[in-house]
Amino acid sequence: GVRVDSSVVSDKGLKLGAGTYVLQVGKRKFARVTLT
Repeated sequence: GVRVDSSVVSDKGLKLGAGTYVLQVGKRKFARVTLT
């Protein structure tokens, strides 16, 4: 599944505000994303 800051995302239309997030896809793929 997909996680944002270690919480599972079930909503495909999730809206994130500005900030820095850690996205995890599967067990090994991580990305740090900064939205402004």
